[in-house]
Amino acid sequence: MKASTRTIIVVFLYLLAAAWFFFPIGAPQEKSLLFSLRLALPAALLALGGMGLSPRLMTVGLVFCTAGDAMGVLGSFEGQMGGFAIAHICFIGWFAQQLAKAKEGKKKGFSLLIVSLLSVVPLVIAAVRIIPDIHDTVIRIGCAIYSLLLTGTLWTAWARFASLLPSPQPQRGALLAAVGATLFFVSDFILAWNMFVESVPHSRNLIMSTYYAALLLLFIGTLRTLLSTSKNPDSAAFRAEK
Repeated sequence: MKASTRTIIVVFLYLLAAAWFFFPIGAPQEKSLLFSLRLALPAALLALGGMGLSPRLMTVGLVFCTAGDAMGVLGSFEGQMGGFAIAHICFIGWFAQQLAKAKEGKKKGFSLLIVSLLSVVPLVIAAVRIIPDIHDTVIRIGCAIYSLLLTGTLWTAWARFASLLPSPQPQRGALLAAVGATLFFVSDFILAWNMFVESVPHSRNLIMSTYYAALLLLFIGTLRTLLSTSKNPDSAAFRAEK
């Protein structure tokens, strides 16, 4: 099966699975096995169905997103955070690899400075407004570490895109992946605010819609076919990766 055909099938099944989660009729009780399956199925489809379509690190990251989803529904916030923390380590690793492959002449200091400043702003807000409201010491420390990893994904994704800006045709995938990383941050920010600061109206729909959109954009933005057809130098280097 051609990679393009397989990609369309995986994305279509993913959208169906995501829509199923929001479908109100026959919705299972929260913390049930069926609800856990319903929530984690979209990420699992991208991870398993996307094997060979996405880079290994991104695929492993999606696997741990699936694990994090399941642990969260089953009531283990620590397990949920741990799964997503490993996922972000994978995402950071891949984005950092691609950023390192960009030619030095394309790494515009001003663009990277702007990316850095913008990435730090939500981290400061979390440190000042959210982390102090967490009373459990272990969870507070875990959330602080997780915030750094989440910001790391955000920074490396946008820094990679910024490093490609001098190109006449900046890679579309880099932009999609960076937007995906941003939506991931937004989703987790809403989740943390809702859990530790104050209730957010329609929080579940906001959290899950931005999360599912984030996974899809991260998947599409790092597809091997998209990278291999790009005219940018870093994707030529990527074609050698197995």
